[in-house]
Amino acid sequence: MIKNIVLVLGVVFMVGCGSSKVEEKQGMKKQTVKSTQYITKGMQYLNQKEPIKAIQSFDMAIKANPSNPENYLILGQVYLRLQNYQRAIDTLGAAVRVDPTNPEIYYLLATSRGLRWEEEDRVKSIDAAKKSIELFMQQKNQEKFQKAVVLLKGLTERAQQK
Repeated sequence: MIKNIVLVLGVVFMVGCGSSKVEEKQGMKKQTVKSTQYITKGMQYLNQKEPIKAIQSFDMAIKANPSNPENYLILGQVYLRLQNYQRAIDTLGAAVRVDPTNPEIYYLLATSRGLRWEEEDRVKSIDAAKKSIELFMQQKNQEKFQKAVVLLKGLTERAQQK
């Protein structure tokens, strides 16, 4: 009798756990779909030369799926192109927290800090460029590795001039 109760409880527990995992996966898929919809809409706004609406849409993509570093990368690039370097730095800093192994994030962060170039940016931009070099090298991405080396060289030379 006790064996049967334990068996039933075990089955109920396993079925319950399985369904929550399925629900969790479905929730993640919904987040990804919603996030992709916002990104697509944001790109349309950019093509229509409506950057404010694009930024709002990219913000919504981040809210829909905050664990996707690509959402932050896109928004960071928009801020960079709009020469809003502080917002780019903030957004890319958040991206680093989501994916600390993405060399693109560090490259854009170094670029943003290099363009803003306030006192605090000098060392941080060089550090971010070095990190991008390290990660591009690990990925064996020669082309981006070389671009990151050029960026680091330019930042270093600029820092020595100050």
